[in-house]
Amino acid sequence: MSDTSTSKSTPNELHAALREASQATTASFDVKGGEGYSEKLVDAIEMIGEEQAAGLDRPSQVTPGMRYLHSSRTIHQLVTDRNRAVGIYLAVASLLVTASSALFHARPTGDLIVPLEVIQRWCLPVTFGILTVLAVLIAFLLIRTRVGLIYEVAKMNALLGLPVGRVQRTNPLSIFFILQGIISLGGGTSAALFSVWMIRLADPDLAYAGWLAVGIGLVVAAALIFLYIATVNATTSDDRLQRLNAK
Repeated sequence: MSDTSTSKSTPNELHAALREASQATTASFDVKGGEGYSEKLVDAIEMIGEEQAAGLDRPSQVTPGMRYLHSSRTIHQLVTDRNRAVGIYLAVASLLVTASSALFHARPTGDLIVPLEVIQRWCLPVTFGILTVLAVLIAFLLIRTRVGLIYEVAKMNALLGLPVGRVQRTNPLSIFFILQGIISLGGGTSAALFSVWMIRLADPDLAYAGWLAVGIGLVVAAALIFLYIATVNATTSDDRLQRLNAK
């Protein structure tokens, strides 16, 4: 009896997807489209789960207004994730630099397992190395949230009958771009400072170590900015947004 009721409450598109379960192979993955059969099936099941959890029966009572509110909630979550990611980076950077500075003034008494001189020598290089890697990870997270935000706004525009291409992807004055710039500059600065220590460790007498480190920092910062612009423009092209509108 329960199987029958479940079958009745399952939409036709989900039945059609389940009948073609044999398509869930690596060949079904669309590299250009960014999703395959499995991803579409999971999205369909997730949407049905949300409708059933809300007590909605067939035919689906999900109105365009409900979908609009769903996209609005997702946008709020993405913006919160963006702010949290940048805040985490700044907090970790402040904590690590403060801890490294405190180590330089430490004068402990007693026998340490690791000599204090070794800790003081390596605390700043390790700090700036960690901040460089963290900046790269945060940059990827910001790219992911930006792409998700553009798609959710495109869905809202489609529900309102507006052109999906109204979303400006890489406006230099947008908050997203400014925050990406902050993370990129932080990563570039950390990479430059880390490079100074490593270059001096390899060759203490190198005369242009500072300039070489500055060049490395500029390359890292520029690479993160370029990665943001290229990835956002490629994954949110007009063709993909128009396909979203067609759905």
